[in-house]
Amino acid sequence: MRERRSKGLLQKAAILGAASAMVYVLHVVIGGILWDGYSHIEQTISELTGSGAPYAGELRILTVLYGVLALAFSVVVYMLFEKYNVHKTARLGSILLVLMHFTSLFGYALFPLEDNGAVLNTNNMMHLAVTAAIVILTIAAIFSIGIGLMKTKYFKAIGVFTLICGIVLVLSGAGTPFVLSNGIPIAGLVERINIFTLQLWIFVLSIFLYKVQLPKKAGLDLKRMGLVDVYGENYK
Repeated sequence: MRERRSKGLLQKAAILGAASAMVYVLHVVIGGILWDGYSHIEQTISELTGSGAPYAGELRILTVLYGVLALAFSVVVYMLFEKYNVHKTARLGSILLVLMHFTSLFGYALFPLEDNGAVLNTNNMMHLAVTAAIVILTIAAIFSIGIGLMKTKYFKAIGVFTLICGIVLVLSGAGTPFVLSNGIPIAGLVERINIFTLQLWIFVLSIFLYKVQLPKKAGLDLKRMGLVDVYGENYK
């Protein structure tokens, strides 16, 4: 019978990612219900919490909660990747993931969208700058993590899934400016494909890290965070 080892606090904390994804989806669903006439197909998600939007204040409570949970999860990802000694490319990606969620949490809080983005004022320009930084960090993080996990034993499957999500993010991200510049009224739909793909990846990665049980002879040189303790010797 396969030995079941109890999860440590750090591994249990990985569930924060799934919680953050659910909170994000919840804020989009609730926002659409509360805003009479809001179109999930035509309107962007940022409009739900933009200045002047109905119930923006209430919805920002959920976005802040999402941001805190997502940032905490990204830190947990970094710590678990260090603990499991995954490939250095994935560890670099986890640092980029932390930076992305930090930028998202504080950037959008400081520069919420005004007038549904119709006016190109200083605040909206900063909102766009924050969005651009998040896009770059997200793409760099997800591809780095995917490539690194592909090179790490026992993590190849989640690495493949990560890269697939990364490809969808790139394609849907490129589609957003295309539909906007051509006046095609599906910007909200394209954006949701992009953002919900990211949330799906976070959810799946969260569950994977929460449930993963590595063999004792995994050759990963597992270490306790903050200690020089090594569980056994390196296996060839």
